[in-house]
Amino acid sequence: MHSQQFLDIDRLLTQTVFFWQFSAFHSSDYPWRSTHNELSQWLDSLAPCEVLRLKSEPEELAQILSTFIPELQALYKLGQLPEFHAPLKQMPKGLDSGINGRKWQQITKLSALGADYYQPENEWLEWCGGKGYLGRVLNATTAKPVTTLEWQQALCDSGQAYADTHQLAMTFVQGDALSERCGELIKEKQHAVALHACGDLHINLLREGIVNHIDAVTISPCCFHLTKDESYVSLSALANQSALVLSKEDLRLPLQETVVAGQRTLQHRELEMCFRLGFKALQQSLSESNAYLSIPSIKKSLLSDGFEAFCDWAAEKKELILPDNTDYEFWLEKGKTAFVMMEKCDLIQHLFKRPLEVWLCLDRALLMEESGYEVRIGQFCLKEDTPRNIVIQARLFK
Repeated sequence: MHSQQFLDIDRLLTQTVFFWQFSAFHSSDYPWRSTHNELSQWLDSLAPCEVLRLKSEPEELAQILSTFIPELQALYKLGQLPEFHAPLKQMPKGLDSGINGRKWQQITKLSALGADYYQPENEWLEWCGGKGYLGRVLNATTAKPVTTLEWQQALCDSGQAYADTHQLAMTFVQGDALSERCGELIKEKQHAVALHACGDLHINLLREGIVNHIDAVTISPCCFHLTKDESYVSLSALANQSALVLSKEDLRLPLQETVVAGQRTLQHRELEMCFRLGFKALQQSLSESNAYLSIPSIKKSLLSDGFEAFCDWAAEKKELILPDNTDYEFWLEKGKTAFVMMEKCDLIQHLFKRPLEVWLCLDRALLMEESGYEVRIGQFCLKEDTPRNIVIQARLFK
């Protein structure tokens, strides 16, 4: 049972909510400035390069921060999950066609774990399967047929064409994974698999799986914030008793833990955030309000046109008129200062991201346990392959 691990993480997250339940992007200062003087002074003393280094050294960071936040050492350990391994089967050449190396690692390792954990009597059900990459591997390595559910018709057509050409026993079904009709695809004697199905999509698979007595599921959850509910709705009886109230902003936190990026990517991110924060300060000054206008994603090429061009683009998107005498250098400096503050706030949040993700995954595991399933939870691949590397596997007790 996973109840004790959940309760321990829940208690520590609740006790430390002050240090992680806020938006680093919107922080003009540390929320704990007046209450934790030593922590604030330590953060003030850090150079930006040191902040970046510590993010990539979580054990060292946990050791340092536990002197200021004692609960962090235990929380960090509770966020560690066992690594699961299964032998990789021999596959036909060319099966990885169109799949990049990192994605291929995720697919082969998750499929091997699924097959090793439980071979379905009837078929595999690939939930939100795209072009059916995971289903390809499962059919090729187990000889069991695969039904792949996918929302986009073009992906279904592409996947079906590949399967037919390569004589793979796969059937693509176009449909909405949240609809009742798709629930009818879930049956006994199946093993459902979902690699990075978002929010309500994987929750619906678990709920419908329970109702339809599916034999087994293997899921890697993702994008917890993609839900119809304004705040998190607990799935298990134990999570229902938690004092934590999680907003969509809180549910985004785990996704902000990324694979260590290359220098060019880091520079792009820093420049974009400085531009966004600079424009935010300019926009708030013009409106004389702290209200924030959310700006859509941008093409990276726009960054090379400079801050003024970015502001013109953002203003056009938000139907704002910028004064002719706008001092862009001044507002860009504001953005750079705000970026340093954001990164230091995020450094503290950093170690809470994985425990929160584990809390959310344990809630899913407990839902299955409470419904008569034997469950295990761990890591199916390296963090370098994907930071969303948690797998939940459940098998119906018979």
